[in-house]
Amino acid sequence: MAKFPTLVLHIGAGKTGSTSIQFTLRRAAGQLAEQRAAYVGLMLEKVPGALDYPWCAEGAPHKYFRAKNREETNEEVYQTILAELKRQGELGVTQVIWSNEAFLTRHDRVLGIMQQLAADGVPVRPIVYVRRHDKWARSAYVQFGLKFKSYPGPLRNFRDWAEGQPRIAYGPDLEIWRAAFPQLEIFNFDAIPDVAMHFFGLLDLVGIDVVRANDSPTNGLLAAWSVFNGAQEGQTLPAAFTRLAGPLKVLQQKGQPVPPLDELLPDAAALIEIQAKYGGDLAAVNAMLAQQGQPPMVYDVPDEKRRDVSTWEIDRMLFQMVFSLQRQVLELQERLDAQGGDKKT
Repeated sequence: MAKFPTLVLHIGAGKTGSTSIQFTLRRAAGQLAEQRAAYVGLMLEKVPGALDYPWCAEGAPHKYFRAKNREETNEEVYQTILAELKRQGELGVTQVIWSNEAFLTRHDRVLGIMQQLAADGVPVRPIVYVRRHDKWARSAYVQFGLKFKSYPGPLRNFRDWAEGQPRIAYGPDLEIWRAAFPQLEIFNFDAIPDVAMHFFGLLDLVGIDVVRANDSPTNGLLAAWSVFNGAQEGQTLPAAFTRLAGPLKVLQQKGQPVPPLDELLPDAAALIEIQAKYGGDLAAVNAMLAQQGQPPMVYDVPDEKRRDVSTWEIDRMLFQMVFSLQRQVLELQERLDAQGGDKKT
């Protein structure tokens, strides 16, 4: 019988680059295969035949955790991953990667399966990343308090949102995992420049093209997102805003960020530098002007024009844009209504 490959179990935590790791794994199937590794997905959706089960669906790992018959579901999951490990072992694969950040806190559902696999002789290698609680809370608030309004009613500020969350703690869950798997590998996310690269380095996987995911939006974009979600009464998925904002080309800023206007326009010091650089040319040109009976050019204190932009200037411009667009909408509506009337007659 072929030897079982190592089951690399990436259990999170959430908001520690898990999505980047998963996106990279999903797109690197060929690179993984070349190095005798394989990825089974968040909830085994990459395993042949797993999608036949109701607890397995692409992009919906929560179906497993919501399954009503836990005992039957867990047995199906166990048999599915065990068969896959056997199959991959026969193909010469040495590492099978399963990544799901929910596993850290949902050990009540998955830990028994992992222990059963270990008893069968499967080498299980659990890996977890943790980060500072305050940084985790801010990142989670942006994701689930603003971008994905996961609660009904008005938009909540950070304090109100945080008070409604479960206790932010890693210790109790880590202890449960470590009691079952003393070899649990715990890493400080805040001390790692690129978590995906770190993860693949742990597995001695090289040349993997890392995919970045869930980059923090700019404050301007986040403000627009908040205004939109704040106007919605119920829970609002991020897709509702991105569908509306996508055509405006504001979701992905290409190139380097544009500095503020006051950093782009010259100040007095920069203009004085120009005066110093071209003083010789000034004298030469003034001599020519004198020959023509023209007054000379004079370098005095630079006339530094205003470099800032008032909020009223921006507001006025935006209002003009809104009114212009609304007039176009009304004109189009009138045309449509007229056409509808013509058809009726």
